[in-house]
Amino acid sequence: LSDWVDAADYTVYPLVYESPLFGDREQVTDPHDGVASPFGWHDTDGDVSADFTDTRGNNCIAQHDHDGDDSNTSRPSGGAGLHFDFAIDLADEPSTYTDAAVVNLFYWSNILHDIFSRQGFDEAAGNFQTLNYSGAPGDGDALQADAQDGGSVNNASMASPPDGESPRLTMHEWTHTSPRRDSSLDNSIVIHEFGHGISNRLCGGRTNSDAL
Repeated sequence: LSDWVDAADYTVYPLVYESPLFGDREQVTDPHDGVASPFGWHDTDGDVSADFTDTRGNNCIAQHDHDGDDSNTSRPSGGAGLHFDFAIDLADEPSTYTDAAVVNLFYWSNILHDIFSRQGFDEAAGNFQTLNYSGAPGDGDALQADAQDGGSVNNASMASPPDGESPRLTMHEWTHTSPRRDSSLDNSIVIHEFGHGISNRLCGGRTNSDAL
């Protein structure tokens, strides 16, 4: 067998950990599903090499949005080796570990894409992808995932228009503690919001997000 996908690793709160309360971060290598994301998480053209070295790819474009203006301002880079390892100290404010938060959000957005693709939320059903490798209609809609969004606090949201238009996952900071807590590190919130995107696309069909 030949592996044509560039290796990538991410230091994150991995699958099975709900949040930092339940385990420490771990480095995971090549966590993409070979069927749902056959060219890895940093491809957008179906070629054998990664198209981006930051937190962009076919399924998700993740960045911080401190200004709350959806401007997609900054993304952490893993370099040519796609090595995404950034420090976190939860005793500090979230602004000190923005890159690590964006990487965690990118990882979980992609993990959920791959898991639910296997369960039926695939290209034909209207999932979120820049390129539909099968040729199914409705591509051009990778998930826009915003960490540490400054537009609000103590909340998170998922806006999911019809297939072919990018949904936006917005993760805010929570202010009930000092320092603040970052919802991008609470994987249960990411899962919850991603679920809204799935239900909006599936309940009325991929082009009828108004069904709910």
